[in-house]
Amino acid sequence: MENKNNTGLVIGLIIMTVVAAVFGYLYYQERNITTKQEADLEVRVNELAMNEIKLDSISKQLDAKIIEVQGLGGNIEELEKAKANLEKDRAALRKGTMTLGNKIKEYESFLTKKDEEIAQLREENQQLISKTETLTQEKAELETSKKAVSDSLTGVVTKNAELESKVTMAAALRARNVKVYAISSKGKVREGENVKAKRIDKIRVDFILEKNPLTQNDTKKIYLRVIDPSGATIADDATGSGKFEYNGQEQGYTISQDVSYSNNNQDVSILYDRNAGFKSGTYTIELYSEGFQVGQGSFSVK
Repeated sequence: MENKNNTGLVIGLIIMTVVAAVFGYLYYQERNITTKQEADLEVRVNELAMNEIKLDSISKQLDAKIIEVQGLGGNIEELEKAKANLEKDRAALRKGTMTLGNKIKEYESFLTKKDEEIAQLREENQQLISKTETLTQEKAELETSKKAVSDSLTGVVTKNAELESKVTMAAALRARNVKVYAISSKGKVREGENVKAKRIDKIRVDFILEKNPLTQNDTKKIYLRVIDPSGATIADDATGSGKFEYNGQEQGYTISQDVSYSNNNQDVSILYDRNAGFKSGTYTIELYSEGFQVGQGSFSVK
């Protein structure tokens, strides 16, 4: 009976030892798996961090190249497309939906290619700048020559204008011996000095157009201005008054008359009939033709 009990005890100890060994083995295996997972996780985190750093660096390089190429006038379409793809890859990497594989090498290769293209673009721009500077210098020299020619021509034109002006002035008409006569309603003529107002209905202006070999023999329009004692020009549209240009400004005239100039010291008379009569005071007579004042006179009414 005692032997049976000992045998059972031994068997029990063996079973417990086997169970303990099994549990120990299982614990050891589970601990090894956990440690490996932790190591794998750490490697994965480090890999993600390094890839994120590399992608961030590439992103910044792409930004810098886009700005430079744009400043050089180059095409940035490829760079912008690469930047957009990079941002998509970064987002996918953070979500864990992709692995980069050779992507980073591809981006780095793309950057190297773009560096070569940018270097070529810089050289082309430098050549263009040099050509532009040369053209600018040539243009400046041409402008200087052009100005010299222009100044020379301006001087010639100015001298010609001065000469023409002198010739025009020399050819201007001259009216001398300007006399004013008062004519009454009965036709009586008196020289226009201190004529009584009631005895003057019309005035007649007589003068001589001097001979001038520089003046063309053609029809000359003579403008007569009668200026009253207050300084105003007497004008009435009903009696033929109007305006003419003198020294670049419009002037009113009392009456005008066409004269066929014969260049022989010819006598000319201009008759002016004023329906309103003449009040007392001194009146000025001015004669104009072809842009010049050609004569002057006066008369007085008491």
